[in-house]
Amino acid sequence: MSDALLELSDVSVTIDSAPVLSGVSLRVDPGETVALVGRNGAGKTTTFRTVMGQTDMTDGSIRMSGTEIADMKSRERSRMGIGFAPEDRRLFTSLTVEDNLRMATWGGDSIPESEFEERLDRILDIFPEMEEFLDRPAGQLSGGQQKMVTVGRALSSDPELVLVDEPFEGLAPSVREQFRNGLERIKDLDVSIVVAESNVRHAGEVADRAYVIERGEIITDTDITEEDPLEENEEVRRIFEGG
Repeated sequence: MSDALLELSDVSVTIDSAPVLSGVSLRVDPGETVALVGRNGAGKTTTFRTVMGQTDMTDGSIRMSGTEIADMKSRERSRMGIGFAPEDRRLFTSLTVEDNLRMATWGGDSIPESEFEERLDRILDIFPEMEEFLDRPAGQLSGGQQKMVTVGRALSSDPELVLVDEPFEGLAPSVREQFRNGLERIKDLDVSIVVAESNVRHAGEVADRAYVIERGEIITDTDITEEDPLEENEEVRRIFEGG
């Protein structure tokens, strides 16, 4: 049996009779950071939404810690230990940042206040900048600040794995550095990470491995090292340089 934390096997998705994902297979091991790299429209977000049960798949298997989750509802998948930080954030703009962070622990997933405070402390250790605006409505924050809150909310459920969609897109260099540092701190907690990225350099700065997706298919996967940077990978260069 595989010891992967998350494993997709031959996952296909069809939307309005059009194939969007075709036989996607990938794995994420405990404690590692993996990048899903591709141009806009390549299938990165659809892959994440399919993992979370927000998009139905037409074929394949999705396992979390060896358990098949393909028939589970989104909330059940979250309870299996998957957090999701979508690119479009989906924050409640009229609620404070702290209340947005609490969202993952409301309803059937409610936890004691003391446990939430412990989780909040961990989130603030990851993104210390957030402490300055915990009491502000999320709608009053900058785009970069909202992205921090989105990742923080994904971490509020105490996941083993967090999916982060386009974390660096549109960020100023100083905020990108804060995000890189935050992702490293998440990894230090032994939480696995998958980042979907259209920027090869940004992906290569944070990931241990990368899968390259193009037109809904995984083209290649590769380890990322100082000796073999992602931007020098032949398939990556072909796709992003139009070769």
